[in-house]
Amino acid sequence: MTVNVMALVSVNEDDPFALGEYFRVTGPLMDRVGAKIVKRFRINEVGSACRPAKTVMIVNYPDRAAVDSVFESAEYRAIKPMRDRAFLDYHVSVASDEGNEQRPANVVELH
Repeated sequence: MTVNVMALVSVNEDDPFALGEYFRVTGPLMDRVGAKIVKRFRINEVGSACRPAKTVMIVNYPDRAAVDSVFESAEYRAIKPMRDRAFLDYHVSVASDEGNEQRPANVVELH
């Protein structure tokens, strides 16, 4: 069953090198498991005083094992310091579709 991952991020515009390095590593990891960015939103307005992120992306993975393969890989662990430089805000969660899931609804934060 496909799995959607939601990324709420704000890019650190002061460190384009870090962002490039992050995508240089994560792009091939996502390609290897068949993950695709299916939707990207730019946050223009917020209903509260706190903006959670500037961009929201929905990434579709073939299954949960593919998500784990990316986020638990040695390559991803090695790029985390660059990720922390590349993004001012970085929140990535696995979302369950309550209508199509086989286990209780949950959202798991990925690190």
